[in-house]
Amino acid sequence: MSGFETDLLTGVAQLIAAASLGTWRDTGVYTAAETGIVFDVIPVAPDNIITLTDYPVSDDPTLSDSVIGVQVRTRCAGQDPRPVKDLDGAIFNALHGLESVTLTGGVRIVSMVRRSGASLGQDANNRWMRSSNYYATVWRPSANRS
Repeated sequence: MSGFETDLLTGVAQLIAAASLGTWRDTGVYTAAETGIVFDVIPVAPDNIITLTDYPVSDDPTLSDSVIGVQVRTRCAGQDPRPVKDLDGAIFNALHGLESVTLTGGVRIVSMVRRSGASLGQDANNRWMRSSNYYATVWRPSANRS
């Protein structure tokens, strides 16, 4: 049994993979030619990577409404910053404006919107990076909330 946040990130990874923007494997192992999708850590390889990280934003104390941030960090090889901008833009097209979607793990997204984003410059290997932050309004009932 996985937790709510893991189910949320897995569902987002599957949405990104279904849009043919990256490859999702729960093992986190990818070939050099793939754009891997991973959670939390930005690995050294492959050069092209999408990293998803969740963080709490707000929780209603009595209703089952929560907002969870999903940070999407992208990295692409090469000196040209355009490929990472294009990947970030394509992920925006896949995620921004989602409404009334139930992910594979059962997480119900009421809506998802991008709230901010920025270039992260180049890493030590001269690969360009970007970050976009999405707010997912979700339905998350618990013992103390209806």
